[in-house]
Amino acid sequence: MHVLETRAKAPGKVNLYLAVGNPREDGYHPLATLFSSVNIYETVTARDGQEPGITLSLDIVPVSLVDQQHHVGEFDLAEVPLDESNLAHRAAVSMVQAHGLTVNDLNLHLHIDKAVPVAGGMAGGSADAAAALLAVDQYLYERRLTERTLGLEELLALAAPLGADVPFVVRAAFPLGGLAVGEGTGTELRIVELPEDMIPLDIVLVAASEGLSTPQVFSELDEGRAAGLYPEAGELQVPSGLLHALTQTEAPIARIHEIGRQLRNDLQGPAVTLAPDLETILTMDNESMVEAFVSGSGPTVAILAEDATAADELAAALRRRGRHAIATQTPAML
Repeated sequence: MHVLETRAKAPGKVNLYLAVGNPREDGYHPLATLFSSVNIYETVTARDGQEPGITLSLDIVPVSLVDQQHHVGEFDLAEVPLDESNLAHRAAVSMVQAHGLTVNDLNLHLHIDKAVPVAGGMAGGSADAAAALLAVDQYLYERRLTERTLGLEELLALAAPLGADVPFVVRAAFPLGGLAVGEGTGTELRIVELPEDMIPLDIVLVAASEGLSTPQVFSELDEGRAAGLYPEAGELQVPSGLLHALTQTEAPIARIHEIGRQLRNDLQGPAVTLAPDLETILTMDNESMVEAFVSGSGPTVAILAEDATAADELAAALRRRGRHAIATQTPAML
């Protein structure tokens, strides 16, 4: 039998705005966030496996942030579980069941090419899940185990239970879907329409030596607010001025500095408390920097630069200092 192989990719993300409310009775935090995809991708390949069920394997994308971490012993492939607890595995099971099948109905192998840091606040696991949903959906169709692939709304319904970031990353895997306002716990999405001639932002991503636990960062926020260490929860709304500036194509330098002034992340303070070394990057004095901010729950830091040349030079300078850095763009324009 011909060996079948399908492949899908999904981007990581940064949060250009993240306002977090006080926890609800169910323990979840309401929030208002602006998701923005980055031009760094997780790729999942679905192919015929050698044994019943679903198996997984993993490689590191050369020159990526993960590769930089791996080269100095700060990332070990063994840190990523290749069993039922892996988010890509869970996504694959969800997709198989959505088509009325069971895992025992197929021999399926998933291979992950990893470029987005683990526990870095960039939705690396969510990107694995999103890419797995897309790759397995196509695999089942091409293997003729189902008569159709799922539509976007069906994909989003499968994505939501997998994690708060997964619906956005699924949507960002489609053209011009890489910028969205997230509300509720982040799963209620409103896509921001992007002009086709939009100029993406040039940013430098700086990965930390160790990851941060998202629940731990939220817990630190709650405890710190109770102790008066962090500002109280404010209005849960992404500013219209930020959205307007992002979608403009004129006055590029003024636009970038206006965007820099409106960036916000309520989790940045708690992330810095838990990982104090982040402060060194956030307060670095460099003329190429417009603004630096923690992505999501951290510890990855994103630095907004005026243009691609400035971003490339800054990333190279940081690597010479022993930091893990890469220049990229956001939102990713597929």
